[in-house]
Amino acid sequence: MAWRTVLQELVETGRFRTQRELVRALQARTGRRVNQASVSRELTALGARKVEGVYHLGPELEMTSRVHTMVATAGGCLLVIRTDVAFASVVAQTIDLAGIDGVLGTIAGDDTVFVALSGPEVEPLVRAALGH
Repeated sequence: MAWRTVLQELVETGRFRTQRELVRALQARTGRRVNQASVSRELTALGARKVEGVYHLGPELEMTSRVHTMVATAGGCLLVIRTDVAFASVVAQTIDLAGIDGVLGTIAGDDTVFVALSGPEVEPLVRAALGH
């Protein structure tokens, strides 16, 4: 079985907090050494996300329950989003992957995301991408 298939199965059935844990589990399961960079790229390709510190695959995550507030500031060019603890990176990645014209970039902390916007007209597009 290909290591990529095994990786997907591991993430779907296990509770892995680090890519190092996944590298070790892959080696134990396949007998083949796969480096962390390859695992990282494959996790991105699979759409894996960390939720509450554990890698997950599956249907789109429910954003509305994870996002508490969204406040536009700096003349509508900065959107500050407050999330559940350890969920900010998932929200930032969702915004990044949405490919919204006018989103200049995101910065995620633990429970806060800063979204740089080209103008206030972009805010409704970000809200829609997050189900708000």
